[in-house]
Amino acid sequence: MLLEKLRLLECSLHGDRRNDPEWLELILHPEFREITRSGVTVDRSETIASLLSEKAAPYILSSDFRLTEMGCGYALLRYRTFYADGSHHALRSSCWICSDEGQWTLFFHQGTPAAGNAGVQG
Repeated sequence: MLLEKLRLLECSLHGDRRNDPEWLELILHPEFREITRSGVTVDRSETIASLLSEKAAPYILSSDFRLTEMGCGYALLRYRTFYADGSHHALRSSCWICSDEGQWTLFFHQGTPAAGNAGVQG
C-alpha cells in the first residue's frame, strides 16, 4: 500500500535516519526544496547540512496521514506532527516522486505551525 510506504519513508526523517548522510542523499530528490515551519525556503544541501548538524534531534510524533495520488509516480502526503513534549504542533505536506526504477524520493516539503491542537493523536 502506497500510503504505508510513504508514511514509513517520511517518518524515517523524524528518527535516527535524519542524521544518516547516505540515507539523506538517497531519499531527498536532487531538486528537493523545503519551506520550514518558520517560513524559510531551503534547498537540498542546506537541509542535509542542517540535519547533520543537529546535536539532539527532537522526538517527532506523527498522525493523521492522508495520501493523494497525483498521477503515475507522483503523490502528496499530508499529516500532523508534534514533539513528544506536546509542543511544536505542525501541519505538514510532502510531495514524493517515484523514479523509473521504483525508488520514491522526497521532492518538496512544507511544515506550517498548526492553529490549534484539535484532532492531534499520538
